[in-house]
Amino acid sequence: MSNSYPFPKDWRHPLEPPAEYKRLRQEAPVCPVRLFDGNTAWLVSRYQDVLAVLSDPRLVLDSTLPGFPHISASSAARQGRPLPFFLRPDAEYRAQRAMLVQEFLPRRMEALRPSIQRTVDEALGAMLAGPRPVDLMATFALPVAIRVICDLLGVPHDSADRLHVLSRTVGSRTSSREEATAALAGLDAFFLALVEANLREPTDTLIGRVVAEQVATGKLSAPDAAALFHALFYAGHGPSAYMFGLGTLALLLDPGELAKFRAMEDPAAITAAVQELLRFINVSHLARQRVATVDVTLGGQRIRAGEGILAQPDSANRDETVFEEPDRLDLQREVHRHFAFGHGIHLCTGRALALIEFEVVFKTLFQRIPTLRLAVSPEELRFKKEENLLGVHELPITW
Repeated sequence: MSNSYPFPKDWRHPLEPPAEYKRLRQEAPVCPVRLFDGNTAWLVSRYQDVLAVLSDPRLVLDSTLPGFPHISASSAARQGRPLPFFLRPDAEYRAQRAMLVQEFLPRRMEALRPSIQRTVDEALGAMLAGPRPVDLMATFALPVAIRVICDLLGVPHDSADRLHVLSRTVGSRTSSREEATAALAGLDAFFLALVEANLREPTDTLIGRVVAEQVATGKLSAPDAAALFHALFYAGHGPSAYMFGLGTLALLLDPGELAKFRAMEDPAAITAAVQELLRFINVSHLARQRVATVDVTLGGQRIRAGEGILAQPDSANRDETVFEEPDRLDLQREVHRHFAFGHGIHLCTGRALALIEFEVVFKTLFQRIPTLRLAVSPEELRFKKEENLLGVHELPITW
């Protein structure tokens, strides 16, 4: 029978994808795997095949279809609830995404750079004034990521910690269906109350503007708007915070590349370095889920209509036929398209904001703390082994 998905990682090398992917790229680039519920799906591991999957409008990210490949009970628990816009049928997804395009234009995100810089500076200042060693995740990474997305959306800061805990329950592969359902209900209720508050008294925030333009005019229901904002909060803080942590770890573990990064002044070089970190680490390390709506042939395999497909981004980002020495971090690598933000119509809506956050965080962190180092051996770090996002529980640092 097929392998069970997701594949186990070797946690002695936490930044490396499961070694099985390399073998599959060479021997069985499109192969069946068994999911948690006993269903099967097709795992796609090569760069060009992943690109084909994410580019093909016949292969859809629609969790309402019977063959959708759920990776965990918490994923399946979304069914029967208002779905986040990215899990809806294509027509609904495109309509809701169109409501957000103006909010996430690159120039609009670039205008936020000074406020993001202030947020980073304030968090670093507080951290530097405190005791050493310190947990970078709790004192810097999570507070910065949460504050940036809360300020953009218009979410009160004092609610953020509770929302993060609920988000982690939803994002855990060990949460039961009941636990995930309860967490989703809590998130939906919070954001529905925020929608209703903005209907009564609109705010000059992303939530306020979307509510005024879409909900108040009857184009979007209040529950659908709540699911939309819940999705933006979830995707807008966890991946960024975990990337702050793992990007810092990757640089601290590679003194040669860190020295190159510290010396970079050209904004284009810093952007390219961040893109390489995203290729190398890929915090969103679980597969991009799709369902075939017609029969297709991929990597020599016939995939039938109604069958699930798992396009594996971290495997594609380490494909030796596309990237020279793919398992080496090379901050001066010529930037290729990677899959950290997805591809095609489901390319991450907030990617421009995320890139600015990463540029500001990594440059400021290593400029202001030139002697930054791990406070424990790498072997002592505890990783979030059962979550949909790759991350560390704590990142003890000192200087």
